[in-house]
Amino acid sequence: PTLYFYEISSGSKRSFGQYLALLLAATSVISVMLFGFAPITLFFRLSIHDYKFFKLLNIVIFGITGLIGVNVFYQCMQFITEQEAEENTYRTRILKAWLVLYGFVGSQLAWTLRPFFGALGKPFAIFRDLESNFYMHVLQLIGKVLGWG
Repeated sequence: PTLYFYEISSGSKRSFGQYLALLLAATSVISVMLFGFAPITLFFRLSIHDYKFFKLLNIVIFGITGLIGVNVFYQCMQFITEQEAEENTYRTRILKAWLVLYGFVGSQLAWTLRPFFGALGKPFAIFRDLESNFYMHVLQLIGKVLGWG
């Protein structure tokens, strides 16, 4: 909704339904890509019993698919703004900033609601105590995998 309200205030003639369809299309691309990576994830889960590596592998896979989905969203938004006969440089910069913010907020939200991988040796819980933020945990995880911590 934030992007939609910004676009309307910038003079866009598109409807909320069009923006929603575009966002759902990008989310569908991410879902299909994650489904495509599922056999790779299953292979590593069955063959390697290093939980830290498995977590890091999934972070990389989710990052790749997220970047592809955000790129689809960006390309479609570029197409939409090209259809409107107005200056696009300011709107393009705002769109890029919004997509970066979307990535940061999405990764932290996924970290906060992380029930699917759980914690090794702990029972399943939808909401767990926050140890740190997503980015600090990734840095700590990389350090542990490389033997630095």
